[in-house]
Amino acid sequence: MVEQTDEQILASVVVAGQTVAEHLERAIASGAVIRHADGQLELAQFTSQPGKPADLDQFLRPTSPRPFLPCAFLNRFMFDHVYGKAAVPFGCQACYKVKVISRTMRQMIAVRSLAESLPYATKSGPEVDNPENPHPYGTYLYLNGLEQARAVYRTLRQMIDEHAQLGTEVRMLIKRGCTNYERKCGPSDQYTFDPALEAVEAVLARRFHKPIEPFDGKTRNAIRMLQIIRIAYRIGDETYKDFTDGKPPVLSGVTYTPDP
Repeated sequence: MVEQTDEQILASVVVAGQTVAEHLERAIASGAVIRHADGQLELAQFTSQPGKPADLDQFLRPTSPRPFLPCAFLNRFMFDHVYGKAAVPFGCQACYKVKVISRTMRQMIAVRSLAESLPYATKSGPEVDNPENPHPYGTYLYLNGLEQARAVYRTLRQMIDEHAQLGTEVRMLIKRGCTNYERKCGPSDQYTFDPALEAVEAVLARRFHKPIEPFDGKTRNAIRMLQIIRIAYRIGDETYKDFTDGKPPVLSGVTYTPDP
């Protein structure tokens, strides 16, 4: 059998009625994906030029080494553009998450401490600005397969139940992949994966320019913490005061009684 070139692979795999190469060219023409002179591909939203580093999200992440998460490549690049939101990436098929839902910033920071004591990739942050998410705060642990997710769920469930600031009322769940996949491709327990996508993702992973985040991990978390405090203040969650010595992030104006 004659081995296919990279370009032949991209031109031979069809997703939602178009080849991967056609999806990619359309994304480049729209400006969403940038193709550099050396053939490297970069998401315009994450363009890391001097003076313009990739945007920070609002999630706190461990600063100690953890498993690498290729979410920018698989979700934001492959799913959104190369697959036209019509196929879940092959590389995501074993991705399961344990999610802990927090009602306050105080709870979220306590959960974060427990989650980061385990050896998995995690993120913790506010979700009130996500129109597709009903939870104020969330902590996610990224796991490899449903069996591992269930084992980690049981471990973390016990830790949360026994924690003085948390307890049995804190909700937890196990989910597969990312929510935007299910909104476009249906229930995650019914996903199917075309084996041909594995070769496509291998080709484009070599060409994908990873986002470059500004600062080091500790500084990024400090900036994110300030963002989270402002969000908690905005939504009336006064547990932010645990982390500000009781002071609001902005000065309150003078108010007056209705009576003389």
